Amino acid sequence: MRIISGKFKGHKLNIPKNYLIRPTTDRFKETLFSIINSEKYSSNIDGKYFLDLCSGSGGIGIEAFSRGAKKVYMIDKNQDAINLINTNLSKIELNIELGKNLFVLKQDITKFEKLQLPQFDFIYLDPPYSSNIYSIVLKNISDSKILNNKGLILIETDKLINVDELNLEEIFSKKISSSYLQCFKKLLNPLK
Repeated sequence: MRIISGKFKGHKLNIPKNYLIRPTTDRFKETLFSIINSEKYSSNIDGKYFLDLCSGSGGIGIEAFSRGAKKVYMIDKNQDAINLINTNLSKIELNIELGKNLFVLKQDITKFEKLQLPQFDFIYLDPPYSSNIYSIVLKNISDSKILNNKGLILIETDKLINVDELNLEEIFSKKISSSYLQCFKKLLNPLK
């Protein structure tokens, strides 16, 4: 596993020994960040705030920082994941950014509203596929002010997620190997 682009391009990251942590493939990661930086969606990661939920190895959050995100928060409830993220940050000497521009938090993401978090431009969600937390977390995001008005929610899943009951609109979905990348934004004037 490696950082694909940006300031830390080519740096190798430690991979999880815990089978519950599933690293995002390089192909998926490249597609994700191509979409984030595409003119089609009028977005760019430079100087933005990025939230990585269910961070696992920290690969997505570290990639976001490498590509120019101003602040990156990585949240996971698994202590093995937190340890792995911190190891990977140390490995590429990013531990000096902890508490300044990089934040690693141990927290159940279904309860992230308990944290004092800023507003984000991008929220990435990649829990274990077998978990049933997608709808809970998407509802929490939809009901809160954690995502700014132009922000995007990007999720990695093994099946498409329906958000008809939420204050969200699907922007696109794309199949990448056996996974899906779905992108949502908040409805600014919901009919509810």
